[in-house]
Amino acid sequence: MNAAPHELASWGRRLAALALDGLILGATIFAAVMLAGVSVVELNDLLVDGDTVVLLALFVLPEAIYDTVMIGSRNQTFGKMAVGIKVVGADDRAPIGYARAFRRWLSTAALWALFTVPGVVDHLWPLHDRRNQTFHDKFARSVVVRT
Repeated sequence: MNAAPHELASWGRRLAALALDGLILGATIFAAVMLAGVSVVELNDLLVDGDTVVLLALFVLPEAIYDTVMIGSRNQTFGKMAVGIKVVGADDRAPIGYARAFRRWLSTAALWALFTVPGVVDHLWPLHDRRNQTFHDKFARSVVVRT
């Protein structure tokens, strides 16, 4: 059964896409670190020590680039493609482009940086929003729809 054009994506589909993207990014980063010759023990030590440069290089930058480039160019990440959803403008259902895709990612990162609770609330917000929007969708003036 095909979705109606621009039917809002369910929270479940959004969650599944987020989980898939997390697995994709995690596996890619882990493979890159191993190919660079860093052992699991060394990686663990760097993460436990809270090395800011390592944390930025392994978690913040890859996600920023992945989300911004994929959504800016294709309206979808690989996880969103897999579950049949995409990000579009809230008013015109047009592609949001790189600047708004980055704003969307940055607002998500900022909410998670505020000690987890705001990030969790952000991702649960579509359950109570008439347009199924998160706060980061509202900041970027976007919605997530079925493809």
